[in-house]
Amino acid sequence: MPENISKYRALYEHIRHSVDSSDGPFLIGIAGPPATGKSTLAERLVNDLNASGVQSNYCPMDGFHFSNGQLEQFGSKHLKGHIDTFNATKFVESVQRLKAKSTFWWPLYSRQIHDPVPEGVKIRGTEKVFIIEGNYVLDSNEPWRSAALMLELRIFVDVPDVLLRDRLEQRHQKSGRNVQEALKKIENIDLPNARYVRSHHLEADVHFRATYNVF
Repeated sequence: MPENISKYRALYEHIRHSVDSSDGPFLIGIAGPPATGKSTLAERLVNDLNASGVQSNYCPMDGFHFSNGQLEQFGSKHLKGHIDTFNATKFVESVQRLKAKSTFWWPLYSRQIHDPVPEGVKIRGTEKVFIIEGNYVLDSNEPWRSAALMLELRIFVDVPDVLLRDRLEQRHQKSGRNVQEALKKIENIDLPNARYVRSHHLEADVHFRATYNVF
């Protein structure tokens, strides 16, 4: 049964205990619907682990989006954010490279150009902890499942739908969409994705129920 945690400090201590008893590399996956606070959580954990002397790196899944040009070729740009708009095979290969202590570039997604950036995060191969974060990191279908099974710790993050809608609307308006465009994307893409993520993930080791005051 997964452990339910609602406070950041308790989650951090749980992770530190697990990491301290491991030789590494220790891979942590954080999954959940969009706008549940996954990236905020992952970045804080990485910062706190590094500050405590545990060499860590943040590896977000969003850098594995197919480019806008590729999505236009596939005829699926309007579905951007759906699981099929990510290069799952490349993602799995990159998780394997983390396990192998390879040196390489982990791609990032730019919200300025709305496209992936290949040379995003430099992976040195000497890190003890990698925190891999994204909607589909724990997806139960192949090839995503193969990556999820390589993780030492699986965390599922969620929030009530009322907070989810509010956060999504703020996110989309910050990226340049007007209110109508934001609401359309929420109803047609984000909320269906949230329902999919909630019903298609492997069992997590930890359920983290995040709220505005958790961080």
